[in-house]
Amino acid sequence: MMNRKKAFIGILSVIMIMMMVTTGCKPKQTAAPAQPKETAPPTTTVTPTETSLPQNESITNPSVPTPATPAGNQTDKVSLASADKGDKDKAEGEQTPPAAKPNAQTKPKIEIKSPYTQAKPTLLGLTLKTSAAEITEKFGKPKEQFVMEDDTDPITVYDYTDFLVGFDKQNQLHFVDVRSADVNPGLNGLKLGDPVDEVTKALGKPDSNTSFVLTYKATGAVLKLDIDPKSQKVNSIKLFAE
Repeated sequence: MMNRKKAFIGILSVIMIMMMVTTGCKPKQTAAPAQPKETAPPTTTVTPTETSLPQNESITNPSVPTPATPAGNQTDKVSLASADKGDKDKAEGEQTPPAAKPNAQTKPKIEIKSPYTQAKPTLLGLTLKTSAAEITEKFGKPKEQFVMEDDTDPITVYDYTDFLVGFDKQNQLHFVDVRSADVNPGLNGLKLGDPVDEVTKALGKPDSNTSFVLTYKATGAVLKLDIDPKSQKVNSIKLFAE
């Protein structure tokens, strides 16, 4: 029994020696410290549906509903800016004509069908005691209307800029006052601003003559012409009911 055990130990010794011869005895080396592994930079994966855009822009995925845009955000500002630009382009390209201004009051057209005569005194072709309705039918509405207060007979005055007409309580023409040289008063060519010498040529000798006023009396009326003492020109022509 002891012999078998010795023989087995011997065989093991031979096997170990052979293994050592085969592999060789090498000195044990100290393992080098592990070097840190380099970490590769993260790779950004871009899906086919994504596109690199500026930070303030995004791509809408058709499959995902677009959220409602809050009021007053960047999109609204862009829309407003575009609208303003469109209006500006329209203003530069197709300018809307300015609204037409109301026409200035057209001056009444004066036609002298009945010039002044002593038997039938008129001024601007108007006969005294003509009704107010006839005057407005002839000249239209006045530019202004006011009342001259009088204890016995207040006068309503229609202002037609170039001339005034006044009406009594019965709404009958009481006076005519010429205020402009642009109108023909119907005095045989005499107009406001003419020299005093032209008065007698057109109307004859006055019934009253002072340095300031020439007066002509007629049937039911008085024609009065005021004279500027410095220029010696007619600066006022009036016809009054007597």
